[in-house]
Amino acid sequence: MIKVDIVSGFLGAGKTTFIKKILELYKDKKVVLIENEFGEVGIDGDLIKKDGFEVIELQSGCICCSIKTNFIDSINKIIKDINPEYIIVEPTGIGLLSDIIGIFKNEDLNKICSINSLITVVDSMNYIDMIEDLGYFFEDQIINASTLILSKSQFLEEKEVEAIIKSLKKLNKNAYILNKNWDNLSIEDVKNILNNDDLSDLDELYHFENYSEMMKDMTSVSIKVHKKYSKEEISEILDKLNKIEYGIVLRGKGYLNSDEGNIEFNYVNGNFTVQKSEVKSDGKLCIIGKNLDKNEINNLFS
Repeated sequence: MIKVDIVSGFLGAGKTTFIKKILELYKDKKVVLIENEFGEVGIDGDLIKKDGFEVIELQSGCICCSIKTNFIDSINKIIKDINPEYIIVEPTGIGLLSDIIGIFKNEDLNKICSINSLITVVDSMNYIDMIEDLGYFFEDQIINASTLILSKSQFLEEKEVEAIIKSLKKLNKNAYILNKNWDNLSIEDVKNILNNDDLSDLDELYHFENYSEMMKDMTSVSIKVHKKYSKEEISEILDKLNKIEYGIVLRGKGYLNSDEGNIEFNYVNGNFTVQKSEVKSDGKLCIIGKNLDKNEINNLFS
């Protein structure tokens, strides 16, 4: 039986970073990562591929709706061609965890795959805004998880973290909640998370019914860029993304070229980082949000 680890979490929460820690644990195992990118250009897969792991990227939609059939076909192909011991699934940050679980309850998949862990990474710095703006949609990822892992909590005051944990417990009283600086997260910690997941209530899933309505204004802009930028130029561009003429930008990520080598950027809800990158990649980026003006965003990076 192939074990499946599902790592959910909203855009920019840190799913890929945590998955890299799982892959450290599985380094001697036969493992495949399935990444679901909402945009047309895959970004996160490059981070994993450089370490030599098998990555399957599903783009231009969400595996819980528009590319569900493609996802199931990919699982069957992986099993036939690779037959891994583990499959790690990283759904898009705007996917419903309940629907991903439902796919693996499919009669055919259920015979060959078993869910090993249900993890949701919670962005501590943006949790309050997300729970207010995204409501029940965001709660789907929290309520259906067995483990909730706080990211970036070291940047908050203790009382702020306590308020977040209290809110999470109100939504999911049974989940194991891990609050630890990820710099101090050991392989043993990751092993304990995966081994201690309680998956006894998979038949009682919370499901957000108005997903299509929530998603109707959600769009992405994917750009392949050949121009070279400095860190300062990228910072100036990202600083402009919170202006209303570009739409409501929730997430941005990409690899770009500079005279000093490759650089990468991450943008989440108005906050961003720009740094040197070890990933060798052609210039590409993806912006995700609501009511995005694709022409304005393209002009910004032209």
